[in-house]
Amino acid sequence: MSPQKPPPLYERIANDLRVRVNAGEFTSSPLPTESSLAEQHATSRVTVRKGLNLLVQEGLIYADRPRGYFVRVKRPMIYRPQQEFRKRPLSPEMDTFLTEMKELGREPSQTIEVSVVPAPPLVRERLRLEEGELTAVRRRVRFLDGEPYLTNDSYFPRELVKDSDEIMNPADIARGANVVLAELGYQQKRTVREYDWRMPSPAETARLGIPAGTPVTEEVVTGYTAAGQPVRCVINCLPGDRIKMVLEDERPRLGSELTIAPAALEDLDTVTGLWEQAGQWLRERGIDQWQYEPRTDRIRENIRAGECFLVHDDGIAVATITLDTHADPDFWNAGEAAEDALYVHRMVVRRDASGEELGSALLDWASTRAEAGGKRWLRLDAWRSNQGLLDYYRARDFDLIRTVAADGRRSGALFQRQAGRVRGVGPSLIDPADAATGAKGK
Repeated sequence: MSPQKPPPLYERIANDLRVRVNAGEFTSSPLPTESSLAEQHATSRVTVRKGLNLLVQEGLIYADRPRGYFVRVKRPMIYRPQQEFRKRPLSPEMDTFLTEMKELGREPSQTIEVSVVPAPPLVRERLRLEEGELTAVRRRVRFLDGEPYLTNDSYFPRELVKDSDEIMNPADIARGANVVLAELGYQQKRTVREYDWRMPSPAETARLGIPAGTPVTEEVVTGYTAAGQPVRCVINCLPGDRIKMVLEDERPRLGSELTIAPAALEDLDTVTGLWEQAGQWLRERGIDQWQYEPRTDRIRENIRAGECFLVHDDGIAVATITLDTHADPDFWNAGEAAEDALYVHRMVVRRDASGEELGSALLDWASTRAEAGGKRWLRLDAWRSNQGLLDYYRARDFDLIRTVAADGRRSGALFQRQAGRVRGVGPSLIDPADAATGAKGK
């Protein structure tokens, strides 16, 4: 195996300078001159300049002739793509970008140009326009501390915005173009974001003043109304030496309106799966509740009787509850069993849907259902040793009637709440059957 050749001298010069720059050696002074570097490395200025140009292309240094070469000071802007629909003040003084950068101690500014142009091919495709159809475009270059940091070009179908003084005026829209679109009757309900990492075009290099060889990210954001109509296409050009993109993931919250409906026989595995997940979660916390196989025969009977219900969030089952009129003779005496009551069994909320008071909403729904059925009480029996669960029901306006220690039974803490008692906590539950008749679930 032949020995590896050393890199060319200009690369070695660049490597040496890169190490010194990264160590902070030239933060307050220019790099050595071409002449001094040529003398130090016993080579020509042409070779030295070739090495320096490598660092220029990397965006590490820049040339300011005749003063020399200087380290490019990087103060990246944090860019958060997820904030499209973040609520804003009703009467802001500046748009979001200017406000946020001011708060960080930067000096933001921007140039804005507005024109009416035929839709470029990419925009025409995203906005579903015919060839030759016109768009109104707001072209912005956003600056920080006097340096261009990104371009932001927003295209709108001209027919939608031609009468909007705000969008057609080359001035800042402090409250945001989204608000203006909403007032025009085209509120954006969702966006689709596309990213392309590439080298800049000559026009982008000129607008941003970026060094040669600086990659950019092109972000294309298309906004749609609830009906799926595209109403805005934004093209952002984000230079790699000035932008730091930060993406945040958050556990999805439940929808504001969930559906609740009787489970079908084909949902048996879903119901038992929710029950088993809850049992595993309890077991991991040293709680002995539900540490046995689900009683599928009983669950199947409840499903057939229309007593077992599932809550769906966008088609995904997130909770279950069973309601019947059976007073368990191990717990409820004959006098209580003779009273009109609806009994809660197997109420389970999926762990990744917890923390949203869905259980409270289910109990409200059950309470309303009990009242509608002419019942006086909503009742349940809880696991005696699960103190957290007992506290949970007390906090939701259930009264502990008594505790019964029946042979072979771990449950027996008996709770009841007045039928029709509603706390109004948690998400809304929509019963499709009720919705069809105009009734309300909760």
